[in-house]
Amino acid sequence: MDLRHHFQLWYEGNPADKLARSRDLHRRLDREGLIDTVLAGEIESLRIDCRNLADQMEAMALGRLCSGCAARPGGGCCSAVMADNTDSLQILINLMLGADIQQRQPADANCCFLGPGGCLFPAKPIFCLNYNCTHILRGADRATLTLLDQCSASVLSRQTLIESLLMDRVRILSF
Repeated sequence: MDLRHHFQLWYEGNPADKLARSRDLHRRLDREGLIDTVLAGEIESLRIDCRNLADQMEAMALGRLCSGCAARPGGGCCSAVMADNTDSLQILINLMLGADIQQRQPADANCCFLGPGGCLFPAKPIFCLNYNCTHILRGADRATLTLLDQCSASVLSRQTLIESLLMDRVRILSF
């Protein structure tokens, strides 16, 4: 299968389609023994990076802040558009981290992967981590924001590496 077809398969579709593809890919990678020690080691390192980021976000009360904003009229930045931009490999990485990813029902203008305590993804999408709204910026000092940025960068760097490893393994599977 050519690379263009892979990109279409993993990056296009609605959130429900992407979630189903991610679950299928997770089963297939496991069944075919393609989750080797290198990939498993990177997933474990990502788990630590995600925990550090989650601790920093919790210290800043971002789960409550973002969920509260999303619940107000007009919603927040955790919108359905963000869920639509999440790709199958991003969801797969979160499944590999052991996250129980379920779409919130009914689907509305908010991200379908946003729960009462915030984002369901331990490994958050790049567009979610790179955006700091005015509520976040006004609510934290420079040192706190720098620590948030450092934790986010660690997660994003590791996710990029893992996505590359996954694409190498996905090419082995036939679709």
